[in-house]
Amino acid sequence: MSASIVAICRSVSIDMSKIAWRPQLKMSVTLLVVVLGMLLVFSLALVLSLGLLRDISAQTRATAEEYLPELVRTQQDALKVEKISSYLDAAYRVQNAAEERQYRLLSQVLIHSFMLEQDDYLIAEANNIMFDIRELLSIRHTQRQLQQEMLDILNDAGNGSLDYYRGLLAGLPVQSIREPFISEPLQQLQALLPVEAYGELLYRVRFVVDLNLQLDWLVEDTHQRIEHLSAYLSTDAALKARQITTEVGKDALMVSNYFLILIALLIIFSVVILLSFQRLILSPVQELVHGLHSIENQGGQPITLRRVCFHELDVIRQAIEGYSQLMHRLQQANAELERLSQQDGLTGLANRRSLDQVIDVEVGRALRYHHPLSVLMIDIDHFKLLNDRYGHQIGDESLKALAEVLVGFAQRPGELAARFGGEEFILVLPETTADAAMRIAELLRERCQQIRMLPDGSLNLSVSIGVASFRQGVTDSAALLLRHADQALYKAKAAGRNCCRLYQ
Repeated sequence: MSASIVAICRSVSIDMSKIAWRPQLKMSVTLLVVVLGMLLVFSLALVLSLGLLRDISAQTRATAEEYLPELVRTQQDALKVEKISSYLDAAYRVQNAAEERQYRLLSQVLIHSFMLEQDDYLIAEANNIMFDIRELLSIRHTQRQLQQEMLDILNDAGNGSLDYYRGLLAGLPVQSIREPFISEPLQQLQALLPVEAYGELLYRVRFVVDLNLQLDWLVEDTHQRIEHLSAYLSTDAALKARQITTEVGKDALMVSNYFLILIALLIIFSVVILLSFQRLILSPVQELVHGLHSIENQGGQPITLRRVCFHELDVIRQAIEGYSQLMHRLQQANAELERLSQQDGLTGLANRRSLDQVIDVEVGRALRYHHPLSVLMIDIDHFKLLNDRYGHQIGDESLKALAEVLVGFAQRPGELAARFGGEEFILVLPETTADAAMRIAELLRERCQQIRMLPDGSLNLSVSIGVASFRQGVTDSAALLLRHADQALYKAKAAGRNCCRLYQ
């Protein structure tokens, strides 16, 4: 083996030395020329575009200085409008007059900032929003006064059973005093209050309810004003942004027109480079990598690769082909060693090592799926006497003849005929019950009985067979199954040989 490897390496070295003298391009020199050409083109484009880019940059800066401050101011006004909307909602929800004044002051500060703008519509809408906020707070103040008057009416009644309603009215927010919620407590108070007191209470409750409806309408109307103002500011900001975009677009159009031809040339140059790279470098490298990966599954013949343009890549190709030839010989040697390690040299049947592997698998399958499994142990009767009387050649012929018969009985998937040792053989029969195994054993014995070992027909092949079948809890391992088959074989020999016995 080592001598063949050395011969392959020498042959590869000779081929490489012959091919190296053929004229080929140097990939390093070619890549250097391409890179220098690309640098030259890009440098030329950069020098030509510097002057134009400076002019465009100055124009863009002037545009930004003119329009960007207005755009930023418009965005700030939009944020102020959003804050005014949040202050309006907060003033509507709070129950404390001091907090209401605080939100009114915050809104007033933001609205007064709009007075510095040069936009009449913005100023008018800001004043309207401020008026609505003041109206909201005035109505809320009136509601609190009415709520206090209602508490005074309940206190003046002097009825101890009204404590619950006093607490309910004192803790109830004024914006929650509405018709569906207050109707049931009013019906109960009608029975507890004098008629005149109840009438005054009912008048104030309905007044608060009406004011709540008026507040709802006022808040909704104010929100619509705020939304219209926000839309106005957004439209203004979009207009300014469009103006900026238009100016910048003009500058960009100048650049695009200037570089159109240059970009077209660069695209053509890049396409040529990419196609050349694909054709001369990438495709050969992919072929070499594919060839290297194909060595493991190269089959019966070494791989042969197409000759490439560049010298460096062609050297790699030659090395891969040499490695493929070496791997081919190693695969052949490994295949032969694997075959010899699994096969008996005299009979060609599976040897003991292969038998142990197969029977372990079949016993495990029988344990897992509860499938039947049977084993036949076959022994040639009086084999030692046969060797002593007729010679070892006749003994070897009898072993080969029995092996040929066993091969005919091991044709289904999973079945195996193996030499167990000496004149003993094993036949593994998956998916076979004990009764079926006994019928097969008897048929095998009769087939062996028909074999004539001598030309004159005076000597027939006689065998004894022991049969064992897998049984859960009894023969649940390969060692026990073979031991039981051996015990059955012993019984067959004790019964006079040339017969079959089943392990019970």
